[in-house]
Amino acid sequence: MARNKVPAQGRVLILMELNRWKNFSKRQQLLMIGSEFIRAKTWQTKDQEKFLSALARALELIDLTISDNKWKNYLRMILGLREEVTKFYTSKCTDDILFLYNAL
Repeated sequence: MARNKVPAQGRVLILMELNRWKNFSKRQQLLMIGSEFIRAKTWQTKDQEKFLSALARALELIDLTISDNKWKNYLRMILGLREEVTKFYTSKCTDDILFLYNAL
């Protein structure tokens, strides 16, 4: 399989998830991303694997949000949020993850 290629089954799952994600309101989308931040906060100092798992899910949800046209006027804000989550995921930032939740 070529690098950066998603298998056909994965593309179908992503498409199904994106179609479902677009049905949620902006508020609902932000709440779900925020839920992952709260989950990450729970594990930040207790279990690195679960902490990273919550951040990975937040990144997935942010990527779905970026693909949703209703956010086109807020794309810079969403991309900035993604960048900050990535800093936590790559251990470049060790602050309290709640500051991301509060930024929502």
